[in-house]
Amino acid sequence: MLTEAELQKKWESLTFTDNFIFSRVMHDEHICRQVVELILGVRIGEIRYLSAQDEHKTDPDSMRIIMDVFLRDENRIINVEMQTGHKKELPKRSRYYQSVADVSTTSTGTKYRDLPENILIFICTFDPFNKNLPRYTFQYICNEDKRLKLKDGSLRIFLNTTATKLSALDQKLQAFYHYLQKGVVESDLTQTISDSITTLKNNSIERRSFMTLALKMADIEYDAYENGFDRGHEAGLQAGLQQGLEQGAYQKALETAKMFLSYGDPPEKVAICTKLPLDVVQGLL
Repeated sequence: MLTEAELQKKWESLTFTDNFIFSRVMHDEHICRQVVELILGVRIGEIRYLSAQDEHKTDPDSMRIIMDVFLRDENRIINVEMQTGHKKELPKRSRYYQSVADVSTTSTGTKYRDLPENILIFICTFDPFNKNLPRYTFQYICNEDKRLKLKDGSLRIFLNTTATKLSALDQKLQAFYHYLQKGVVESDLTQTISDSITTLKNNSIERRSFMTLALKMADIEYDAYENGFDRGHEAGLQAGLQQGLEQGAYQKALETAKMFLSYGDPPEKVAICTKLPLDVVQGLL
């Protein structure tokens, strides 16, 4: 169980890359607009938030996901996610997120031509594709003719905030990367984000919300550990028992084979009767 002092220390150490802080700060429309426009390089229209860390799913039996920042303007639905743990399944995760975003925002009777652009932005505190590129942008293209794009309105962007070569980015985006990497303030946007976090951390209600959430997560992790330990212990006992039975059966088969061989039975017959490999039986001779 986390103590009050440990929770307070954890609260004070939170940065923009922590999901709790990220979601809270990005629900400031002024900041969110600047961050999204900086990453996309285009102006976006009036923002309407579609969720605030709510669960989304396509039907009652489908896998649930929680989106950090989910919004739309007149022409786009945009999902911005902070990813802090290296996940090998990130590409397929991105595919699922976009499909859920489409289904959860499309009403019955909508024409395909009226579907808005679907943009997914993963801000990663690791290099998702190990190429040291500051960003990876994906759109569907034709394998046979690279000039031909599908133009289905989907776009996936992965920011690698650990990248060391940022010269391809404009200065404002470089400043954003530096802030994510080292917490240094070099632009108006990063100053605004920093000020917002300071205000947030001085808010006793937000602090209590975080501590309550942290305690719940700690309980869940502990329960998962306990269940995993119990299952692992039980599985270990079962495996040990099975291994013991197998070893015992093997020894018994060897003793039986020796007995048959002592009676003069041919190795081929002994191997068939004891289900031992022929070379093992021959070795007993």
